[in-house]
Amino acid sequence: MEKVWNSDELLPKKIKSIMKITLLFLILGILHVSADTYAQKAQVTVEVKNGTFYDVVSEIEKQTEFMFFYKSEDIDNSKQVDIQVKNRQVTDVLNELLKNTNLTYRISGKHITILKKDAVQQQKKKISGIVTDPDGIPVIGANVVIKGTTVGTVTDLDGKFSLDAANNDILSFSYIGYAEQEIEVGNRTLFNVKLAEDYKALEEVVVVGYGTMLKRNLSTSVGSVDSEKLLERPNATNVFQGLAGKVAGVNIALNSGAPGGSPAIKIRGIGSLNSSNTPLYVVDGVVGVDPDQIDPNIVQSIDILKDATSSSIYGARGANGVVVITTKEGKKNTTNISYNTVLSAGTLARKVDVLNAEEALDVFKRAYEAQPGRIAPHLDPSNMFMHKNDLFNPDGTPKYDTDWQDAVTRTAFSHQHSLSFSGGSDKLTAVANVSYKDNQGIMLETYKRQLNAFINVGWDLKEWFHLQAMLNVGSSNARNSENAISRYTLEALPFLPVQYEDGTYSRKGDYPGAEDTENPVRILKERKNIDKNQYTLANVIGTFKITSWLKLTTSFSRQDGSYINSSYNPSTLFGYGDTQKGKAEKAHRNTMSWTNEDYLTFDKSWNKHNLNVVAGASWYYSKTEKSELGAENFFDDYFEYNNMGVGTVRSKVGSDYTDNKMNSYYARINYNFDNRYLLGASFREDGSSRFGLNNQYGFFPSFSAAWRVSNENFFENAKKVIDDMKVRLSYGTVGNAEIGDYASMARYENKRLPFGKDMTTIVTLKSMANPDLRWEKSRQLDAGIDLSFFNGRIEFMADYYHKITTDLLYELQLPSNSGYEKTMTNLGKIRNQGLEMSLNTRNIQSRDFLWTTSWNYTMNRSMVLDINDNIIGKWGGRIEEGHPLNALYGYVRLGTWGTDEAEEAAKYNKKPGDIKYWDKNGNGMKDGEDQDYIGNGAPKFEMNMTNTFSWKGFTFMFDLQWVYGNKLINFTRQLMGNRVTFSNAYADIPVNAWTPENQNTMVPSLRLPGDGYENDVDSWSCEPGSFLRLRNIGLKYDFSSRMLSAAHIKSLSLGFNVENAFLITNYSGSDPEVTSYDAVFEQGVDFYTYPKPRTYSFTLGVNF
Repeated sequence: MEKVWNSDELLPKKIKSIMKITLLFLILGILHVSADTYAQKAQVTVEVKNGTFYDVVSEIEKQTEFMFFYKSEDIDNSKQVDIQVKNRQVTDVLNELLKNTNLTYRISGKHITILKKDAVQQQKKKISGIVTDPDGIPVIGANVVIKGTTVGTVTDLDGKFSLDAANNDILSFSYIGYAEQEIEVGNRTLFNVKLAEDYKALEEVVVVGYGTMLKRNLSTSVGSVDSEKLLERPNATNVFQGLAGKVAGVNIALNSGAPGGSPAIKIRGIGSLNSSNTPLYVVDGVVGVDPDQIDPNIVQSIDILKDATSSSIYGARGANGVVVITTKEGKKNTTNISYNTVLSAGTLARKVDVLNAEEALDVFKRAYEAQPGRIAPHLDPSNMFMHKNDLFNPDGTPKYDTDWQDAVTRTAFSHQHSLSFSGGSDKLTAVANVSYKDNQGIMLETYKRQLNAFINVGWDLKEWFHLQAMLNVGSSNARNSENAISRYTLEALPFLPVQYEDGTYSRKGDYPGAEDTENPVRILKERKNIDKNQYTLANVIGTFKITSWLKLTTSFSRQDGSYINSSYNPSTLFGYGDTQKGKAEKAHRNTMSWTNEDYLTFDKSWNKHNLNVVAGASWYYSKTEKSELGAENFFDDYFEYNNMGVGTVRSKVGSDYTDNKMNSYYARINYNFDNRYLLGASFREDGSSRFGLNNQYGFFPSFSAAWRVSNENFFENAKKVIDDMKVRLSYGTVGNAEIGDYASMARYENKRLPFGKDMTTIVTLKSMANPDLRWEKSRQLDAGIDLSFFNGRIEFMADYYHKITTDLLYELQLPSNSGYEKTMTNLGKIRNQGLEMSLNTRNIQSRDFLWTTSWNYTMNRSMVLDINDNIIGKWGGRIEEGHPLNALYGYVRLGTWGTDEAEEAAKYNKKPGDIKYWDKNGNGMKDGEDQDYIGNGAPKFEMNMTNTFSWKGFTFMFDLQWVYGNKLINFTRQLMGNRVTFSNAYADIPVNAWTPENQNTMVPSLRLPGDGYENDVDSWSCEPGSFLRLRNIGLKYDFSSRMLSAAHIKSLSLGFNVENAFLITNYSGSDPEVTSYDAVFEQGVDFYTYPKPRTYSFTLGVNF
């Protein structure tokens, strides 16, 4: 039986009961207001000619507060009705309407019940009883209804009920998660009803693109997360922070601790070189939505289409998987107001272990002493620096010991608020939400503030026509730092103060010989870098019910965005705006896109057959307008970027306009025989303006099949243990078109070049046209099994996939004599294959205690099968045929040259104490050919486990993440290990540095800048990246309904959470889950990344 999500299913049982009981009390309170007086005073004007019973009833409901109840089978709607009255009592109209019929009416408060006259004569009696679950626990808020009527009640806090019923009435008992029971009243007056659990009724409905399916009927690989799981991380600022670790095969890594930072998301590995590896996001059917614009509080569910068959319905956009986000809808005949808030404090989770003041000065002393006749400046009595700013004591010891990581960070206080209204009538439903987030960064002055408003309205205009309209608008404002801040912080000299006694900021160059860079605290406080973003998403969907098995859906959506980045480097900042006398820049980007979807859905069942067919067409258009302006030479820093005309030098002027179009045709067929044999196929053809004239269209088919073994007769005996077993197989093709507009065309660019004594702007050829540029295609085979044990107590899912991506889209660099810089082309082939497993268990379940576990495992192996000229260079090495796509390359550090190797070292222009590298090609020199494979940036596997313990009103949960087997290039350590006396260093550098007594080491001797300095990625900086993280731990208390009923509150919860609670790793950097460069492709490079916080959060949720 297909089931539609209800928000009640996402709440604990007691809260659901309280919601229903509170609603009942509210209705009873309203009815208490002088019902009889209202019935006598209410007057209406009715003019119905050649109408029906329903027309008259509708007029009365429109003009009064009355609500009608009746059995449809009792009404003869074919009978014509003529009533014309003006300012008459409702009872007069009813008498006229029901004369010469076998019907009468009863008025109770503001409810009017229409019933047969013989039913009135039937004797009613008071009946009562109690409703319990299989364990005998009272069920609060269970529905008890007389079948075929709207007469009924709900059970109270003790599971009890009472109402009036006749002997021949049939009582219907129902509650979410339990099978509905029907009992005839007969001669009984007391009922003890025990409900049986119904796991099929609780089965998930997943959104599969242009429709929904029961998860048990899927023949493809789809992962699903509901809103309750999504909000387990209450401090998540976007949906994917809450999604992390919830679905096997989906890697979500927050690579930076910047406020509001967007995580890097990969589904089943990296599938492209130059094109996007980001999955496609679909929100309520709207394709290409930025997920940062969707507040987690408005999300009902997220379905992730992982294999090619499930995502191929999206064709050219589905190569990296599809993330389908469904927002919340109102529920008919309910009203709910909710408020949720999160108050949090974030602190620096983990410091990099660097030298303190005395240790740093000792390094300087040793480095200078390595040079004959040299002495460190702070130890030289003749050096006047010794007295500058009073930094050192007479004996050369430091007066200051600054922890610069403490200096640039703070306790970041943040708050989030969400206010929602949901409800509806018989024909209209609505959800409205307003949310505000103010998130401070742990680095000084950084923040992100976001305001969002959302409304979703559904309207049954006719029995055959439903209209759905959604609007999401918002804006954000963020002040950002840059990676350079992290670098300046770690390299800052600890014996310098943040500020001197006179209030001036120190600078690293205050110590002679050190690299002169600006004070990181001053940069954070005085440099401005502001991002402002405004966005709108509107979507209208009309559904026409042509027959009971055929419907037409048409939709139109539009997205608008406006982004402005404003930055100003004041003239007071060394290395930023001092030489330019102030530098201001502004960049604008305006985007607009619209999509029209029209499709037919055929859904019909007969005998043991069920056939579902979707066929439609899509049209898409988008455009982007950009402009940028830069100015320098301001006579006063006061103006910043707000009056750039004051700057007399124009450093940057530019604009850009691009657009792209796509039209598509698609179809999907799903056939189900007897819930045993499931077949599926989908086809899509896309045409895109981004590709060459010779290859603008691509065709993407897929096929799938599944066998529910547990529904076979031979499996009957095994059902006592394995209640459900399904095996799946699918194969499909998807494409990738994310290469940017005009990628196949010849393009030009402006360049500023010297001409005489001045600079001039010229137009040059940038990229060569490629009319044969074609779609990047991924072909994927998926085999899976779904198992359920002990009536759903244990659920296990496993998938093996094998994906080959061909015709890789890549921007190829061209030789200079071609006249062009590059061209977009197709080259190469890569493979991703892996294993995914998920396990969900209810370990202990009793009257008051529940313990559940969710576990998932992901393993992906990538391989470059074919590449142009076998090698493509990238950061950290190269992409090489026969190696993983995440391969890390560098020089192999063998150690250091010893004193007995002085002669051999001299051949490489080195001396004892210098780094010793492997001469791979044996040519007697260090060159690019000596680089070798030094590790894999992708882990061997990742596991996530969430345990939840519920006892009475308390819920305790913790979420563990284990990543194993990957390597990281700690380029921060590489530079700081080789830049001593330029800057600060890792604390273990002087301990392990080469000395004549310690020659068996990887760390070179301490020397002055330029003496044996190495700046290349090598195996020493390639560290183990494995880690175990307690991602989230939380405790929540839900107050009992008994405590809240007097305050008219449906539910109230308080909670406390700690995110990033602890980390176990051998990685020496601040965090092993890091990527400083392209967040997907350049996995495994740490270059002074923004540190991550540990966040403590207090949560409050209340429903009225």
